[in-house]
Amino acid sequence: MSTNGSSNGTGGNGHDPDQHDPDHKDDRKVVKFPTLAERDRMKREERQEEERWRKEYRKKNKATRQANAEPFFNTGNIPPLASALIAAFVLIHIPISLFMDEGQKLSLFYTFGFVPGMYTGSFEWNWLALITPITHAFLHGSWVHLLFNAIMGLALIMFLEKIFGSRITAIFIALCTLSGALFYLVFAPFTTSPMIGASGGISGLFGALIYITTTRNSNHPITLRFAKNGPWPVLIFWGAMMVLPGLLMGGTLAWQAHLGGYICGVALVMLMQKGKIRF
Repeated sequence: MSTNGSSNGTGGNGHDPDQHDPDHKDDRKVVKFPTLAERDRMKREERQEEERWRKEYRKKNKATRQANAEPFFNTGNIPPLASALIAAFVLIHIPISLFMDEGQKLSLFYTFGFVPGMYTGSFEWNWLALITPITHAFLHGSWVHLLFNAIMGLALIMFLEKIFGSRITAIFIALCTLSGALFYLVFAPFTTSPMIGASGGISGLFGALIYITTTRNSNHPITLRFAKNGPWPVLIFWGAMMVLPGLLMGGTLAWQAHLGGYICGVALVMLMQKGKIRF
């Protein structure tokens, strides 16, 4: 006859460790703490895990900023006229700077720069003088001169070109450039020093920027400050700033061209806004 060796189901030869080894039962109730070496290992692993998460966070955060950030200078947003004029300035200046000596540069400046004396008889006439009221704007005496005009010109041309379009802005620049040459002729009729640089046209753009900013936006701080007198205090101040540096520099700066272009720019944009002229 088969019988169970124990009523508690441990089997015929069953052995209950808790009954015969009470110390084993007590060991299961003991909380064991990690050793010093184990704690150091655990801390190292925690630090490594934290550093890994930090690196991943910084990487994701950087990628997000780059995806959402606007570029400091987006060449894709430069309108065609601004691109063409700045490219022309640079491409003309490169061979002048690299391949011409001082004598050749001077000869070029007298040929295509604007010399008032050619129109008043104090300097030998050259038929190319008829185009110099425009061609002088594409010549620059140094890379610093070119860089300044390029930066200012790029910002101002982009401003006007986005408002009026390329064709009107091109006409606007040409008229301001001609006005600068005319003022240089009127205020220094017998000078034999050639005037070069796009300052007349750029000054006209600057004048237009001031007028538009102070008249179109009624909430602009400048407009609010000079609301009673309109834009004229600001325009007169900057007009004076066109003249004073040239006078203080002893004739090395053609302030006449700056002033002529500036006045032309202000007058043109005023007439355009009032509908008096259309291009």
